[in-house]
Amino acid sequence: MLNLQWKTMWSEEELYGLQVDAVTGFMKCDSPHSVEASVEFAKYLNMKKLDSDNYPIFLEILRNENSNVTEALVGKEKAFTFFNNVQPNYYILDFCFQLLYKYLPGGVYDLTLELIFGVLYMNFHRAKEGYALYPITIENLNSIGKFLDRSKKQGEGVNRFILDILTDIAEYTTQDETSEINKISAHAIAIRNAFYDKRLEMDSVLPEEILERKKYKESLINPRKTKTLT
Repeated sequence: MLNLQWKTMWSEEELYGLQVDAVTGFMKCDSPHSVEASVEFAKYLNMKKLDSDNYPIFLEILRNENSNVTEALVGKEKAFTFFNNVQPNYYILDFCFQLLYKYLPGGVYDLTLELIFGVLYMNFHRAKEGYALYPITIENLNSIGKFLDRSKKQGEGVNRFILDILTDIAEYTTQDETSEINKISAHAIAIRNAFYDKRLEMDSVLPEEILERKKYKESLINPRKTKTLT
């Protein structure tokens, strides 16, 4: 019998790289099999519970968004407060905005957006402190506002979370009328007003190219249907 010395063939770094490649592969959710693996991984993370050390991997689950995986990650918890036990920092806030840039209106599961908006609300609810940690920009506001859905009421779906975030940001102003903070506040007000005022179109305050709506179910990849063993 051959006595193979695996450590002489593969370094620990190379083996770790293979593990990372395997996990990265199924987290793309580009096939029913990979979705199944991602769902089980998300269930495992839910069981492990989110903390200040492991939150980046929870965020990575959202990069290649899939509603089946999001539901497994959240489990029985509330999505809006899911990240509340992790102190907001620049990394997590910037990651959330990068996801919002990537996602298309209507092209992402509401539960996924609820997770992200929960993080943003937690940081910007006290807008002065939130702005100090992450100086929000017009582009950031646009990435939030583009998900407002005028076919729904203000309290439906993610509308209520977005409007709350915009309200908190709008209330933070300074005495300097020309300051960037006041420009951000004014833009948050403009987005809210465009949503409420039926005489206005959303593209009057948001770039038209970011408002194209998709239907996430049309491109959603589901796991295989389970069959009873006989």
